[in-house]
Amino acid sequence: MTIQAPQNAAPVVIFTALAWESTAVRAVLQHVQQEEERVWRGFAGKREILVVTGGIGPRRTRRTVERFVDVPFSAVLSLGCAGALIPGLVGGQLVLAPDVCMSDSLDEARLNRYPGDPQLLSHARVAALTAGVRVADGSLFTSSKVLFTPEEKARRGRETGAIAVEMESGVHAAFAAGRALPFLALRVILDGVDMRLPAIEGLTTPEGEIRALRAAMHVATHPQHLPALLALRQAQVIAGDTLRRLCHALFPLL
Repeated sequence: MTIQAPQNAAPVVIFTALAWESTAVRAVLQHVQQEEERVWRGFAGKREILVVTGGIGPRRTRRTVERFVDVPFSAVLSLGCAGALIPGLVGGQLVLAPDVCMSDSLDEARLNRYPGDPQLLSHARVAALTAGVRVADGSLFTSSKVLFTPEEKARRGRETGAIAVEMESGVHAAFAAGRALPFLALRVILDGVDMRLPAIEGLTTPEGEIRALRAAMHVATHPQHLPALLALRQAQVIAGDTLRRLCHALFPLL
C-alpha cells in the first residue's frame, strides 16, 4: 500500500461493502480525495477518515483487509446495511450491536464473537439520537451466503441469537481484534425478516451496482420479481439516507 497516515494521528478506517454505502459515508466528509480504486481519504473536522469499499461477502472482505495490514489506524468501523432476523425491525432502523458473531472458518458450527468498543457504541447511540434515527440493540451475524427466504432468516436468528445479518462485519472485527484496535459495526436494516429476496444470479456487481441490462432482461422473463426489486430499491434509498444522517452526527464525536 502507498497510503500513509499523518504522523500526528492515525486515521479512522471505515469499511463498506457496497458503492452506495460508501457514497453515503463520503457525503458528509470534507476534502475527499480518491487514493486508489475504491479507497478515499477525507476529513470530519480535524479527524482523518479513510473509506474503503471492499465488495460483498467474507472472501472479498478478507482480501480487502489484507491490503491494509501495515497501515496504521486509530479505530475500525464497519458501516452498511443488514437484513432483519427477527420481527419488528423496519427499513432504515439502526442496529446498535454490542458484538458481531461469525462461524469459525474451520468449524461452521462454532460461532466466534467479537465485541464492539463500548465508547464507540456510546458515541453511536448519541449520534442516532441527534440524527433522529430509530435504533435496535442486538448482535449482528456475519453470514457466508445471502439469506433469501424468511425461513432462512428466522432460523439463523434462532441459531445465533442475532437480530440482523450481513456478510462482512465479522471479518472487519477480526481484523481490528488482531491489531488490538477499537471496533464497531453499524448496520441499517434494508430488508425485513418477512421479505423474500429474489435470487437473481449476476444482477449486481461485487460492489452492489445494478447491471441495468441484466435486470431488464430478468424482469422481462420474471415479472413476478419486479415488486421485490422496486421495494429493495426504495429500501436502499431509505438506508442510504439513514447512513448519511448517522455519519453526519457521529463523525464529530470520533
